[in-house]
Amino acid sequence: MALFNPKDYLSTKKDQNVNEQQQPINLPSVNEWERVEQVIQQIEASGIDITAKYEDWLKIGFAFADAFGSTGSDFFHRVSRNYSGYDHKQCQSQYQHCLQSKKNGATLGTFFFLAEQAGIIFFRHNERKLPIQHMRPHTPTRLENIKPTAPKLPNDVFKGLPKFLKAVVNTSSSEQERDLLLLGGLTVISACLPNVYGIYDQNTVYPNLFLFVTAPASSGKGRINLCRRLVAPIHKQKRQAADAQKVQYEVEMAEYHELKRKRKGSTPQKPSKPKEEMLFIPANSSATGTFELLANNDGKGLIFETEGDTLAQAFKSEYGNYSDGFRKAFHHEAISYYRRTDSEYVHIECPQISAILTGTPDQVLSLMPDSENGLFSRFIFYKMERQKAWRNVFANSQGKGLNHTFELLGQQYPSYYQTLETFTDGIKINLEPHHIDQFNDFFSKQYDRFLFLQKTGLEASLLRLGLICYRVMMVLSTIRMLENNTLSNKKTCDDCDVEIALSITKTLLVHTEQVFLYLPEKKLTLPRKRNYKETFLDELPSSFSTREYKNIAEGLQIPEKTAERYIKQFIGKGYLQRIGHGQYLHLPKKED
Repeated sequence: MALFNPKDYLSTKKDQNVNEQQQPINLPSVNEWERVEQVIQQIEASGIDITAKYEDWLKIGFAFADAFGSTGSDFFHRVSRNYSGYDHKQCQSQYQHCLQSKKNGATLGTFFFLAEQAGIIFFRHNERKLPIQHMRPHTPTRLENIKPTAPKLPNDVFKGLPKFLKAVVNTSSSEQERDLLLLGGLTVISACLPNVYGIYDQNTVYPNLFLFVTAPASSGKGRINLCRRLVAPIHKQKRQAADAQKVQYEVEMAEYHELKRKRKGSTPQKPSKPKEEMLFIPANSSATGTFELLANNDGKGLIFETEGDTLAQAFKSEYGNYSDGFRKAFHHEAISYYRRTDSEYVHIECPQISAILTGTPDQVLSLMPDSENGLFSRFIFYKMERQKAWRNVFANSQGKGLNHTFELLGQQYPSYYQTLETFTDGIKINLEPHHIDQFNDFFSKQYDRFLFLQKTGLEASLLRLGLICYRVMMVLSTIRMLENNTLSNKKTCDDCDVEIALSITKTLLVHTEQVFLYLPEKKLTLPRKRNYKETFLDELPSSFSTREYKNIAEGLQIPEKTAERYIKQFIGKGYLQRIGHGQYLHLPKKED
C-alpha cells in the first residue's frame, strides 16, 4: 500500500466555503499544505502567538482537523508552542477532540485570517496575487503592542551595580545573556558570603538564592556555566585542604595500627576521619549522601547543575529524594537524618544552600510536577527565549575566551571570602525606615494586584519573592562594602542596592508567572481556566474608546455589563484613566 501523501490529498480536495467576513482575501490556487507550512515557519521565526485567545486556538484546531485530519496534529502543536502555557499533552488531547467533533465552520481560511491579523505575510514573491479590488482592506497589526514573552531586566539595573558584577555582565553579547550572567553571578556569590545575615519577618536569614533558568534546547542557557568559575577557586581551596587532611589522616592511621600492634592489651586513640570539604554539592547523590556532605561543610554549599533532570531523577529515586530537605534549606530550617553505617544521628541546625539549575520547560515540570509543590515558590525563575537569528560564533575570537576572563574574575573573589570569614560576630544587613516603606509599598501593591486579578496559585511565589528580594539586597550590599573597604558588623543598604533589587524582582515576577503556566493544577483534569479580567486588561491599547473596549470584550466573550464593571474597577485601581466622554488611557504599570 502506498504511503499517504497529504499533498496528493489536498490537490484533489475541494475548497471549503469560508465566511466572507472572516476571510480577508480569496485565496489563490496554491497548494494548501505548502501555504500552511509557510505561515507556520513565519510564526515560529517571529515568536508571535495567535492562540492566546482560547476560542482562536479551538478554531485553528478545527481548521487543521477539517483540512488535514490526523496529519494536521504536528501543525497544531507548532502553532500552539508560542503560547506561554503550552502543554503537549493538553494540546494533543484538544486536537483529538477537534477530530472527533462535528464541523463547526472553521476552515483554513480562518487560520490564514488569524495569521494575517497578527501581522504574518504568507505570500511568496513569486505567487500570483489577486487584484486589489478582490481584497479586503488590510489593517496593519500594531506589533509594538505585542508584549514580549519574557521581559529583560531594565538597563538601569546594570548602571549602578558593584564593580565586580559590572565586570561579570560586561562580557555578555546580548541583553538576555547579560541578565543570565547577573542572576547567575548573584546566586553563586550568595553561597559564598560567610557571616552575612539579616532579620526578615523576625527570623535570621542568610543571602542564599535558588535560581532556575528555563529555555528551549540550544537557547544559550549553558552560558551560565561561566558563573561557576567565579567561585571555583573557593571550591578548589576546600578540596586541597580536605586532601591535605586525608594525607595526614593516613599517616596517623598508620601510626595508630603500629601502636596497636606493639601495645598489646591497650588500645591507642583512633584518629578521626577528616571531613569532605567542598563548595559544590553534587545533585545526583543519595539523600543521605547529600546531607552528609552538607553536614561536613557546616550546612553550607552550592548545587550547580545545568540539567534540571539530574536533580529531578535524584528526587524520584528511592534513596535520593531530599526534596523535603531542599525545601527546608531555603528557610534555614533544621535537617536531621540517621546514618546507618556509623549508627549516627546527624542534625544540621541551620542549612545555608544556594542552587542554580537550568533546563527545558519539560524539566521544570519533571522537578516540580504540580502547582502546589512548595519547591516552585522557592526559586527565582528566568525564562529565556530561543535566539531569532544566527549569532556570529567567531566574534571576539582573537582573545583568550570567556573561560579565561571568568577565571581571572574568580581569582579576585577568594580574598573577599577570606575577609568575610574574619567577621566571626557576623555582618548584619539592615534597611533604613524609608527602604522598609518602599519595600512594603511595592509588595503590598503587587499582592493587591494578584488578589484583584485573581492570580490564584501564585501567592506563595510572591510572598517568597519578598525574601528573595531582601537576599539580593544583602548580596549587593556586601559586595559593595568589600569593594569600598567599608565592612562593619552592621551595614545599612544603599539606596541604589534597594532600587536594583526591587527592579530585578519586578521583572522576575513576570517570568515566574509565565513559568507557572507550565505546571498543571493538582488533581485537575480540565484545562486551566483563563483569567478573563487580566486578559481583558492586557488587551486594552494605550488609548481607546468605549466602542473599542466593547469590541475587545466581545472578542473575549466577556458580556458587555461585565466589561463595563471591569473598566470601572480598572479606573478605581489606577490602571486606566478616563480622559473624556467615552475616551480612556491605559496607564503604564506603576513604578512600585
